[in-house]
Amino acid sequence: MYKSMKFLLIFLLLPALITCYLFITKPKNMPFMGHFADKILYGSLYYIDKPDISYSYAKRDKVNLKLHFFIPKKSELKSSVLLFHGGGWAFGSSYSLFKICKSLAKEGILCASADYRLALKHDTKVKDSMLDAADAYKWMVKNSEKLNIKKDQIMVGGGSSGGHLAASLAMIPDEKNETYDNIKAMILFNPALNTSALNAEIPENIDERRKNLWLYVRKLFEGKFEDLSPSNFIRSDLPPSIIFHGEKDKTIPIFLIEDFTKEMKEKGNQVDLLKWKDNGHQFYRWDKKAYPEVMEKLVSFVKAQSN
Repeated sequence: MYKSMKFLLIFLLLPALITCYLFITKPKNMPFMGHFADKILYGSLYYIDKPDISYSYAKRDKVNLKLHFFIPKKSELKSSVLLFHGGGWAFGSSYSLFKICKSLAKEGILCASADYRLALKHDTKVKDSMLDAADAYKWMVKNSEKLNIKKDQIMVGGGSSGGHLAASLAMIPDEKNETYDNIKAMILFNPALNTSALNAEIPENIDERRKNLWLYVRKLFEGKFEDLSPSNFIRSDLPPSIIFHGEKDKTIPIFLIEDFTKEMKEKGNQVDLLKWKDNGHQFYRWDKKAYPEVMEKLVSFVKAQSN
């Protein structure tokens, strides 16, 4: 009887305690449900697919940014993959890519999932996220010996806004007008490659949620849609790339990716665009049928690019 009462009390109090914790820790600009997803849903992913080791690569405005590594038990490959999560440069978690990193590590490929500052959590802009992505890449280059990888064999990738960060590293010159020419390849999942489109007129048939997100993300670019758009920096001799995209993606329409692919190929770049007919945005992580197909293509691509 006592044990039953104790269990019932815990059962009743736990939701209230969790709710109080979320309200106390919620960043000022973060919606409550977004904070719930960040702390509870994404937080649980850390323990489901826990990384082998995490390193702090930068500290900005008291935010400790980490790279979470999944290290293969045995591998002759010196290549590695650095991934950036999606979330409109505003929310999301590096934990959301742990499953992919773990799958790559099982295939003998070292994989890192990177934290970076987010607008709703840290009151930052797109440019800040891009600076963090650059720091994460430079940390891996600097520590390549410790990681037992080759610094010129690092492939960068990501989903949605994370795909934008990865492509920006390889394509958009930094403040010193320099690019990271040693990037081995780009791995892009439903990537935001043409951010100039954000400045276009909002379609009338768009739902209210997407409209509000569109308007919010616009502000994060501070008017620099053209300057921060990888599609405006297409040139020859870019790293080989593979793009995974759902044809029913309403967030980033497939025609934008097809246009990007066409322009890249016209400049002589190697681009593999793989399309999933019945899938939408972020399908590569959640669709049980698509996930093994995506991983098979991804592993094959990484190994083909490895020296």
